Amino acid sequence: MKSIIIVILLTIAGCFAVAGAAGVERKSKPAETKNTYALIICGINKDPKERFAKNKAVINLRSFFLNNAKIKPARLSVLVADKSFIGRGSKTSNAENLKKTIKSLSATVQSEDRFIFYYVGQANIVAGKLRLNLPGQDITHEQLAEWINQIRASSMLLVLDCPGAGMAVKALTGQGRIVIGACTAEQHYSTQFSEYFVPSLLDSKSDTDGDGKVSILEAFTFSTKQLDDWYFRQLFLKTETPVLEDNADGFPSRQPWRYKQDKTDGREASKFFLSKG
Repeated sequence: MKSIIIVILLTIAGCFAVAGAAGVERKSKPAETKNTYALIICGINKDPKERFAKNKAVINLRSFFLNNAKIKPARLSVLVADKSFIGRGSKTSNAENLKKTIKSLSATVQSEDRFIFYYVGQANIVAGKLRLNLPGQDITHEQLAEWINQIRASSMLLVLDCPGAGMAVKALTGQGRIVIGACTAEQHYSTQFSEYFVPSLLDSKSDTDGDGKVSILEAFTFSTKQLDDWYFRQLFLKTETPVLEDNADGFPSRQPWRYKQDKTDGREASKFFLSKG
């Protein structure tokens, strides 16, 4: 009788051990990576030198998304102005194509996915509205916000590298969104933000905490300081102050790297990574 009881107990113990091992295996299995979709828009730039710099930034950003962030080509859309030398795999960045592209994304992107919108080009403020200068008809920041709101991604990175970018921040703000403007609403001169921000996404010097990867906040911080240094060396009056908003209150911070002390923007951007540096 004792022998039978011992056998039964050993069998039950074995079953628990197998179940426990299966549980450990399930827990150690890595979580599935979220799908990341990206849309790059290059607007009008009348000045040849500036147009070259913006197009180069777009090419570098596209390369980073494909090769480092590992975004699949089918999930990356690039719209550029007619005179752009980018060409390959891009369409004209007019209002109609932009609206169609976002509409297509709204039907594809799921809530668990990530979405990146990046505009680089000229813009101006008319009657209290930021107008992105595109081939043909311009679009306002309010139109852009209305279109982007159709996309269900719970995590978004929205970047506007253009004059007066800060004007659009409040309209684009939302839970799970990081909104970056190359300058404040009051600064209406051409911006150089992308020329520093895009390389910072891969620069090991951006990785200030030494974890081997660069967060959006680290890239923003490093590129902002580089911009400051450039204006200082050129003895120019600074005409662009990058801003970042990620706590959904609609008020961007000029120093989000101080989020621990100031209790404002920066925390979400510190946890948003696109590559391992």
